[in-house]
Amino acid sequence: MKMPLISLGILVGMTGVGCGGLEDAEAVDSSVPADLADATSQVTQGLITQVTGTSPVTYVATSGNATKPYDQSATSVVAYTRDSTTGAFTAYPGTGAADGTISVPNVPSGRIYLKLGSRYLVSTSRTFDLGSTEWGRDGTFVSLPTPVTVSATGLSPWQAGDYLEVYSLNPGAFGYVNSGVTGFPLAGATSLSGLSFNYADMRNPVRLDSGLGDVFSLAQMRWKTSANGVPYRAMHKVLDASVTLVEGQPVTVSGTFTQPVATGTFSVDWRRSAFDAMRTQVNPDAVSTYSEIWMSARPAALSTALASISGQPLLVKLNPDAQKTDLVTGSMTYNNPLPAAWQKVALATAGFTKSYALGTAAPYTMSVDIRVDQEASAFTAAPVQPLVGPVQAPLVNTRGAFQNLTGVGTDASLRWSKPLVGTATNYVVNIYRLGTSNGATTATRVTSLHTELQSVYLPPGVLQAGQTYFAEIQSWYQPGSDLATSPFKRALPRGRASVLTGMFSP
Repeated sequence: MKMPLISLGILVGMTGVGCGGLEDAEAVDSSVPADLADATSQVTQGLITQVTGTSPVTYVATSGNATKPYDQSATSVVAYTRDSTTGAFTAYPGTGAADGTISVPNVPSGRIYLKLGSRYLVSTSRTFDLGSTEWGRDGTFVSLPTPVTVSATGLSPWQAGDYLEVYSLNPGAFGYVNSGVTGFPLAGATSLSGLSFNYADMRNPVRLDSGLGDVFSLAQMRWKTSANGVPYRAMHKVLDASVTLVEGQPVTVSGTFTQPVATGTFSVDWRRSAFDAMRTQVNPDAVSTYSEIWMSARPAALSTALASISGQPLLVKLNPDAQKTDLVTGSMTYNNPLPAAWQKVALATAGFTKSYALGTAAPYTMSVDIRVDQEASAFTAAPVQPLVGPVQAPLVNTRGAFQNLTGVGTDASLRWSKPLVGTATNYVVNIYRLGTSNGATTATRVTSLHTELQSVYLPPGVLQAGQTYFAEIQSWYQPGSDLATSPFKRALPRGRASVLTGMFSP
C-alpha cells in the first residue's frame, strides 16, 4: 500500500487538567485589529461539541481513479484544550475507525489541538478533512532486492550530462538510474547492453503488474542548451515495455527507444537571487546548497496532491550551475510522451542547510528549502520568485530562537512574526529531537503542528527532560486550502519557506 497519511512517529502524552478558562487566544500578532483578536480569543462557555473527521484517499491512475478510506483504527486520536490561566492541557480521548472516520466526543468549545498520531491540528474547527490525493493506483512497494536488466537500441548518442529516468504512470512509480548500476552507457553509446539496477532502490518502487495496465518506461533525459545559452535537461526518448515484477526475482526488459511525436517549449525568468537573499532569514548560519526548476505534466486532479511534482517523469529539469544569479533562459524545447490533456506544472526550489551537533559527535545536516509550485504557464508569464518568505523573529517562549537555549521547560511555546515577503495562509512547526548513534548526531521528528496563528504551545510529552531539540517553522502560502483542517490537501499556486531554530532543551 502507499505511504500512510498519518505518521505515527512517537506518540505524545495525554495528560494535563486545568480548572480555568479554555485557551483560545494563543498569540495574536499586534497588527491584527482588536475586534479580530477578540473574536479569536472568545470562548462560548458551557458549549460541548463533537470533533469529527473523514479520510478519503483518491488514487489517480491512468487505468481510472479510485477512492478508498484510510484506516484510522490504529491512529492515536486526542483533542486537547489549553487553560489560558494555568497553561495546563486537558485531554479528551477519541477514536479512529477502519472506515477512515475519527471522532472525539464531549469537547468544550474553543481552540483545540487535535492529535492524530504524532501530528497536531490547531484549530477552532470541529470538522476535519484528513483525506489526500495520491498519484498512481493503490499498490505495494518493492522492498527486497529486485534486479532489472535492460537491453535496448535507439538511444541518441550518449553524452555527458544525459541521465535515465524510470517511471510507470499507472502505479505512480518513479526513480533515477544513474548510480549503483552496471552497464551504464558510455559516451557515444546508442544502445543499452545489460544495464542492471535494483528496482527497490527507486524513489517510489511500486510493484509493476502488466495485468493492471502498468507499463515500464525508461526515458533518456538529454543535456541541451536553451535559446539564451542556458544548459538544461529535457525529455528526449522513451522505451516502453510491458513488465510484471515479482518481488525478489530478476526481470529482463528489452525494446527500442523512440522519440515522442509531441513537443513543447518552456521558458523562465528565474530570480535565483530573490531566493538566496532569504538565506539568513532561514537561519543566520544557513548555507545555500542548490537551485532547481522542474517542469512536467500531471492529471489535473493531482493539483491537490501533497506534491505537484513528486518525481519522474520530468519534461524539463533546470539546474545549470551553482550560481545564485538571475537567469532568463529563453526557449527550452522538449519531447512529450505524456497525455496531451494533462496539466503542465512547475516547481522552483532553493535548498539550504544548517548543522547541529551534540557534544563531540559528528554534526547532523538538516536540509530545508524555499519553494514555489504553480502551473507551468505562470512560470513563463512572470518572474519566478518566492511567493512567501520565512517567518521573522522566531522565539522559544520569549527568547530568540536562533541561539542555543536551555531551561525552556517541557511546556515551551514557539512564536514568530509574519514573513516579510508574501502572505502566509498557514504555518507548520516540526519539532526534531537530537541524539547520537555511532559517533554521529541524529535527528528524529517527534511532532508536527499545523496552525493559522503565529504561535504554538507544545502539548504534554512533546519535550522530554534531558533531551535536546530544534524546530523547523514553515510558512505556507496556499489560498483556498487550510492546512490546520485539511493537512494533506494542497492547491495551486502555493509557496513554502522554512526557518531553522537553534538547539533548545527543557
